[in-house]
Amino acid sequence: MEVPCRVEPRRPDHSMTWADAGLSDLQAQLVHEMLSRVTAFATGQEVRLVRGVVNAPDRRGVGRVVLWDGQRLDTSVAFDLPLTDAYGANIPSGDFAAALRNVLADRPEREVEEKSRDAFGIPVIDACAAVHDFVGRPRFHLSDALQAAAAAFAVPAEPDELRLRGFLLLDQATCRLYLDTPTSRDTPPIGIDLPLRDDEGSVVVGVTGTQAALPILLETGELERMRKNAHDPYCRAVYDLTDWLTGR
Repeated sequence: MEVPCRVEPRRPDHSMTWADAGLSDLQAQLVHEMLSRVTAFATGQEVRLVRGVVNAPDRRGVGRVVLWDGQRLDTSVAFDLPLTDAYGANIPSGDFAAALRNVLADRPEREVEEKSRDAFGIPVIDACAAVHDFVGRPRFHLSDALQAAAAAFAVPAEPDELRLRGFLLLDQATCRLYLDTPTSRDTPPIGIDLPLRDDEGSVVVGVTGTQAALPILLETGELERMRKNAHDPYCRAVYDLTDWLTGR
């Protein structure tokens, strides 16, 4: 007769802990992973998730993205998107997401019902013209600008390069990036405030030259002149680059 043995739950070994450098690396990985979730496909109260990405059959240079509500497969709608702009140039990946979000916002429900369906019964909408129109006249969402500003520092190439340790949308026009280097260990990051809108109030994606200019500003001491008198428990100091970048 076998006697059942009692298995004690495994207790955490507190003698083995991550080094400070390891923890900061994990934090940077968390930030990088969450960046892809910042620009969700949402229209009003509706949220759309990506169900699939495939080649559009019999259409050269066209990709097909299938979206659904994450609960019922019969909510799926496929969108054909051009892989190049009207002149044959590559379309930035961020523009695809922003363009598709605009297509979703402008899509009447009746249009979906009238569309032909693929082999899986998914209605297909040709969004090529709408994407080309968007590329010609971009209309970005604030989340697109936040994602683009943070992504520039997400993966440093060298150990002494600035690395994204965190980010926060402060208001409708400004974000704060928390930056350190992979060798910072337990040192708190610095906070850098960046503009997300131009002088006319339009959302802008990408703050030109910030990634290249920051190391120079740090090295020359110019960044200290932009130090902001602000209490932020998430960093050791805050530097406001909004006026410097917009030329105000």
